[in-house]
Amino acid sequence: MTWLTWRQHRLGLAGFAVVFLGVAAIYLFSGSLGADASTVYTAAHGFSRLVKFSEDVSSILLPLPLLVGMFAGAPLVSRELEQHTFRYAWTQGVSRSHWLCGKVLLVGAAVLVLSTIFSLVHMSWFRPMVPEMGWFRFFNQSIPVFPMSCLFTFALGVAAGTLLKRTVPAMAATLLGGAAVFVVMARLLRPNYMEPMTLARPLDPVDGQSGSDDVLNDVYYLGAVFRDSSGRAGDSAVWGEGEPAPVSIVTYHPADRFWSFQFIEAGIYLALTTACLALAFYWLRRKFS
Repeated sequence: MTWLTWRQHRLGLAGFAVVFLGVAAIYLFSGSLGADASTVYTAAHGFSRLVKFSEDVSSILLPLPLLVGMFAGAPLVSRELEQHTFRYAWTQGVSRSHWLCGKVLLVGAAVLVLSTIFSLVHMSWFRPMVPEMGWFRFFNQSIPVFPMSCLFTFALGVAAGTLLKRTVPAMAATLLGGAAVFVVMARLLRPNYMEPMTLARPLDPVDGQSGSDDVLNDVYYLGAVFRDSSGRAGDSAVWGEGEPAPVSIVTYHPADRFWSFQFIEAGIYLALTTACLALAFYWLRRKFS
């Protein structure tokens, strides 16, 4: 059974290996930028290159977990149900649960290993930038969140394929469902894993700037409001001549919460993965005919 599963999915797994390990290889062969980060902080152009590059890389890598779900998870079951090739295994004395379990374990393990290797290389490459930029900037591509998000989208694709029995609709459902979960996670849940902290910083009455504060270099920044001398809040700092300068109230999570947030979010993805796989197994055993 394992050999048959490998034969069926070896090309897809090879494709993902090329993508994940290819990006990791690019990191390794272009390591000078990351390795020289500590020396370019003093040069504005060099630092802007680092920031721009990190933002570009993060944007490019955001869809990777969704691609895993669409191309590794969704077709895993739906293609066989669509083409009726599952009947061969089921008529050889292999139970439905055993059939699905073999597929999920083999392909899921490959997804987990490849995404973990990729995340390790990614974090290693950007490590020299952490003192100035912090780990939160690379939250989505760090361990354990990145491997678990890939595993979740894979499980979501398996569940969608089992329920819909058609590959293309399952891929579309995985894309939309996974994207919705990621948006909810980043915009609604992650900022509230713990109680945010606040920092009040008086504005300079001359230029309206709050000055620099090293405590905010590597934090998870949530936003800022301005309060005038009467306590009124607003999103811009405006005051009349002779009036006291407003105070900037910054809301943030400190850098030392990074790993706590990583494990909290990874735990949520693990729970969602379990729920998706449980649904797939239940549907295949009880509802499929």
